[in-house]
Amino acid sequence: MELSIFDFSILGFGGFFCLVWATGLSLQLPGNTKLIVIYFIGMSGLRLVWEAYTHSGLVTQFPKLYAIPVPFLYVIGPSILFYYEKLRGRDGFTMNPIHFIPITFAMLPLLYWIPLEKEESILLIHSVTNGDWTFPYSIFTVWILGPKLSILFYSLSIALRKSGEGVLALQLLPENIRRFSLVLLFYIFCMILLDILGYVFGIRTFYRYSAWSHSIAAILVYLYSRYNPLAMLEISNAIQSARYTKSKLVGINPKEAIQNLHQLITKESYYAEEDLRLPTMANVMNMSPHQLSELINVHFQMSFNQYINHHRILTACAMLEESKNNILSINYSVGFNSKSAFNRVFRELMGTSPREYRKNPKTFLKEKSILLQKIEPKL
Repeated sequence: MELSIFDFSILGFGGFFCLVWATGLSLQLPGNTKLIVIYFIGMSGLRLVWEAYTHSGLVTQFPKLYAIPVPFLYVIGPSILFYYEKLRGRDGFTMNPIHFIPITFAMLPLLYWIPLEKEESILLIHSVTNGDWTFPYSIFTVWILGPKLSILFYSLSIALRKSGEGVLALQLLPENIRRFSLVLLFYIFCMILLDILGYVFGIRTFYRYSAWSHSIAAILVYLYSRYNPLAMLEISNAIQSARYTKSKLVGINPKEAIQNLHQLITKESYYAEEDLRLPTMANVMNMSPHQLSELINVHFQMSFNQYINHHRILTACAMLEESKNNILSINYSVGFNSKSAFNRVFRELMGTSPREYRKNPKTFLKEKSILLQKIEPKL
């Protein structure tokens, strides 16, 4: 494979552009948003640097580096789901470990790759890039295609959800952002498909064009984000609106309902009722139990009972700090009907017993702060 300055320039520029962009964002964006966005842009940059190294011909000079980044590219697919759930407003969303099984298996081909001599590594790379499906080259071809197939799978699984929220979210976007999003999605789909076909049939032009397109797409997204800085916020709002629209909360204003719930729990102390049940609370709020359950689950990522217990324990903490009432009295004051239940839930949420908490509450400021953040209305 001859050295190609053109491939190295266009792909290398795109890669380093993404890395500089990610670095710049790390100094500007707050919290979780920062980590998610920087991860995607950074991974795009690293992938483009890898493509520059591969398609420019440098891979024949340093073939051992070819396989090392591949397992890490398998993370991109599951991360699309994670990013989407974050955009939906599910801050407490956690990934099922099953999503990371392919990443684990993607490490195995390295055991075959690492001991190879330089000439053997170059032969394997040429076989993969030229569409040789004989064994063991076919295993490595599938391995290289894995991250691309994973991205396609996760993207389509979101778009084709039975709830239809992916399609609805696009419809809820402002016209200019919707047009850009549709064009970008189609562009990326064609880019990935071209890449896959290139490797399957050994057509180098296909996966080179795909790699160039990736570089161009990154720059276009950056330019659009500068032109319309609120685009990501609009997309997030549309996804969250679609999520509510396709739920049992049709006809209910989620923000008003959350404010009402917060008022009833904190100001009117409904949490202190020992026999408080979901249907009772739903009736007070003129909602069905299913609607209230979904409202709490969607907004706070917890069940009704967990939500009430969070309020009970926070109130108990305040009473342990400010009053001299005995612990059993506090237990009943916040709505628990037994000492064992109170102690169990307190330890579960605060990591200690009520008695130990009372001795030195300042030690548990972090736990208390986390508890408060979980039930704070995010309007």
